[in-house]
Order: sequence, then C-alpha cells, then structure tokens
Amino acid sequence: MRTLGMSVLVVVLSVSLLGIPVMATPANPASAPLGWVLQADRAHVGADLTAGGATIYDGDRLETQEDGTLRARLGNSQMYLRQSTLAEVRGLSNGYSASLLRGTVVASAPEGQTFQVLADGATIRPVGTRATVAQVTRVSANELLLTSNIGAIQVSLDGSDVKTIEAGNSFRMEIQPEASAPIPDGNGSGTQHGGRNRAIFFWIAFASVAAGVGVWRAWISED
Repeated sequence: MRTLGMSVLVVVLSVSLLGIPVMATPANPASAPLGWVLQADRAHVGADLTAGGATIYDGDRLETQEDGTLRARLGNSQMYLRQSTLAEVRGLSNGYSASLLRGTVVASAPEGQTFQVLADGATIRPVGTRATVAQVTRVSANELLLTSNIGAIQVSLDGSDVKTIEAGNSFRMEIQPEASAPIPDGNGSGTQHGGRNRAIFFWIAFASVAAGVGVWRAWISED
C-alpha cells in the first residue's frame, strides 16, 4: 500500500508540474536566473538552507536532507527532489539539464520543452517534444531505476545503447564494463585490458505505476 501511495503522489505531482501556465522567457536568458524554488522542506540551494521563492542560478546544486523535499521551477519546466537527493542543474535552450549525484528526481517538461537527467554516464530525456514526466533514482554508481509516468523517455549510454521506455513502465538499468581487446600497458612488461560502459536493462513490472497512470487519467477526465 505504501508503494502504491508513493506512485499516486508522483502522478498527482506530475499533473501539477505540467499544469502551470507557460511564462515569457527573459530577453537575455544568459544573465537571468535559471529558476526558483516553489516549495522546500529541509533543503538547500548551494550552501544555503532554502525555502519557497529562493532563486536558482545555472550550476547551482540542489540538495534535500533525509526527510526533506524540494520542488523547483526551471524555465517553463519543473523538477521535484525526493529525500536525500543531490542534483546540479544547468540551463538548456529549451529546458534544463540535471546531473543526479544522489537520490531521486522527478523531471517534467510541458509540450515543446525538454529536460535531460545525467546519471552514471547515462542520459535520460523525453522522446520528441510532447509533455513528459519521468522519475530517475540513482541506486549506485552502476545502477539506476527509471520510470516514465507521462510520455516516452529515451535512455542512452555514451551516445549509444539507446533504450526507449514508454509511459507507465519502469526499468532497472545496470551499467557494467565491457572488456575489449588487450592493449599495451606502456612499459613493455605486459598488457592491460581496456573497456567501455555497457548498459543492461531489466524490465520490472510495477503494478503501482500502472495504477498511478490510471488515477492521473481519471483526474484529467474529471477536470
């Protein structure tokens, strides 16, 4: 029941993330703030404890404590940080980029906008320009949990190994080194093995994700 409740919470947040009206972009975005904090509880922007209304600049680190949360507006999009999360945000021409260093983020973009989440060498972004909401959890240096709540997302590793996750689905992504041919070690005494990252996807069927999407659709119908 607790897992189902958390899923419904994500979907409720998803609706609100996509429902905020689009605001005009500043004439000089290079010198303008990247965004601002909408809600915060036991959270920091940079080194400062923050609350709603705090300004976010390009390159800022957003962090939540063990029992904290933070919801931020970044351009015309939004991002939600769960507890014990650390992410560095930067602006894109039509959205934002978040480097996930720890924890879980729920990233969203309305139609025509985009986002990208960088974690463990992987890049997660929407497919196309439709409204998208996705959740990314960094479990460890070689494992991610990925959920697409609204819209499809695309996951790539080092520009290749592309995987598409349709709305309502969750995956566990493991990243393992793939051995390559031996290469000289430089001192003539032997060889060492080079390698590159390889992504292995495991499909996980979470009933709570499907239920959450159903709740979201019902809410939209009622509205």
